[in-house]
Amino acid sequence: MAEEQKLILVADDDKDLVMALSIRLRAAGYSVVSAHNGEEAYDIANSSKPDLIILDVRMPAGGGFSSIDRMKHSLNTRNIPVIFLTAFDDEEMLEQGRKLGAAGFFRKPFDDREFMTTIAAILK
Repeated sequence: MAEEQKLILVADDDKDLVMALSIRLRAAGYSVVSAHNGEEAYDIANSSKPDLIILDVRMPAGGGFSSIDRMKHSLNTRNIPVIFLTAFDDEEMLEQGRKLGAAGFFRKPFDDREFMTTIAAILK
């Protein structure tokens, strides 16, 4: 019996990055759904219940932190691990992500090998 494909939600307002990550993740054997703002990410997470969420910290319509705070208070999404992405080098932001239970935190641009290794470890 084949192992069930893991579903990953990629949420970022940079559509090129979403496309690139989606291609890379699908090539690695994952299923991918995407969102381009915080509200859309919250709605998709609730309806599709992904195994992992990759979420940009700053997006329109409820950025990453407010979206994840809402998700952590929802029965459907509270236990889904989250990897935060950011273009900023801000220690306060890192600390806020840790407090919200981030499973990982990557600054853009990030090392592809380390990123994929982290995803595999989280989904193991």
